[in-house]
Amino acid sequence: MAGLLLAVLGAVWLLGGSLWLLSRRRYGLRQTPQFAMDLLGVPVDLAQRVFGRGGVPYALLLPNLLIFGFFTFLPMLLNLYVSMTGGSSIALFDRPFVGLQKFAELFDCDNLLIPKTCTNAGYNFWTGMWNTLLFVVVQVPVMVATAMVTALVVNRDIKGRGFWRAMFFYPVMLSPVVIANIWNWVLHRKGALNAVVGEAQGGLTALAGLAGFDIVMTVLMGILLMVVTERALRAGQGPSLAWTAVFAGLFVLLAARAQPLSLLGLPGSTLAGAALAAGLLCCVAGDRAARAALTLAAVLAAAMLLAIQFDAVFDFGRYRPTNWLVTPNTGWPFFWLVFVFCWSHMGFYMLILLAGLQAIPRDLYEAARMDATTSWRAFWRITLPLVMPTLTVVIVLSLIRSFQIFDEVYLLTGGGPGRETFMVVQNIYETAFSSNNPDYGQAAAGSILMALVIAVFTFAQLWLTRRQSEL
Repeated sequence: MAGLLLAVLGAVWLLGGSLWLLSRRRYGLRQTPQFAMDLLGVPVDLAQRVFGRGGVPYALLLPNLLIFGFFTFLPMLLNLYVSMTGGSSIALFDRPFVGLQKFAELFDCDNLLIPKTCTNAGYNFWTGMWNTLLFVVVQVPVMVATAMVTALVVNRDIKGRGFWRAMFFYPVMLSPVVIANIWNWVLHRKGALNAVVGEAQGGLTALAGLAGFDIVMTVLMGILLMVVTERALRAGQGPSLAWTAVFAGLFVLLAARAQPLSLLGLPGSTLAGAALAAGLLCCVAGDRAARAALTLAAVLAAAMLLAIQFDAVFDFGRYRPTNWLVTPNTGWPFFWLVFVFCWSHMGFYMLILLAGLQAIPRDLYEAARMDATTSWRAFWRITLPLVMPTLTVVIVLSLIRSFQIFDEVYLLTGGGPGRETFMVVQNIYETAFSSNNPDYGQAAAGSILMALVIAVFTFAQLWLTRRQSEL
């Protein structure tokens, strides 16, 4: 039927357009190409005559608007109607109207924050919703920050810049099924990650045995601390805040391992190390005796390094392979979902941010260098404000895409272990298509609530960004 309709429209266009053109002007044999071009332009000429010159753009957009409305707005309206009906039939007129009953079932809870207090439908939906919100809160900042840093790096004049841009964008072109199979091969119990960790553990154990004690770890940690301290102190005007932050992280880990206060019989070494690290960052950020504070912290780190009993702390026993995607109550399944999602989608947002960075005039950076502006200050004062519109687009797109996560979760963890990675889109899918008694009304109601949540987050983000730009 559709092919017949297209054939009729094509015949009307060719025959009717030819007759209309031949009635208005004469064509010679050499003017055949011009006649063909005029025949292609017949719809535009007719639109100008019917709608006027100002209405031609809307007339040309009308077919696309009709298609978009038929395949987008009409399904939205049908979904709203289905959410107010019951029964298991897929035919609209065979479904009884139940009003807001499906929404009431989702909200039949003693406490929405505790899904276990809900009915079965509410438990599944709100478990998926809270897991999805947690995923969005964690993943969107990580995704945006990673994409921003990557875009800044590949925007610089580095060797192989085109190669690195292509490599970071390559995972975007992979199918979610391919991505899930790759990471399943890496993360299962007999996968590549466990094999690499096991071989590394065996090598460290062999080195420790040759040395008589774990001096290898002492040397490696000492070298790492020296490199980070040297990079932090090498800045011209004052210690580098970024490298000081790296040093602070190592300092906290070292304090947690060494437990220096335990020598005095006191607990709280980790909290004390975190407090000293925070004080160090405040000194460097405020440029108050920054070099002296960093030097003192380096001395303390060296003392703690020598005080650690490495033969007890770094016990290289037999490594037991872990199934990273199904081990409950460890946080690893959720962590790997965030990691895989960022790995597979980061290149798309990096490309958008890279376009925004390349649109910034280079004259601004040259003027900043003439004024002896540091790279960090140039980023905050020039790069970030000018790339903010592009960054807003990236945040909104990442937010919407994070709420829609389904393929990676369904193929990697299936929502497990238990309900730790069970997302709201998976709940909608299983309610409508994977159950012996499909409840299309319940699934439609859940999709509408999810759309409302996405709209609230999106409009809040746009409002905050617009208000910040006005200030």
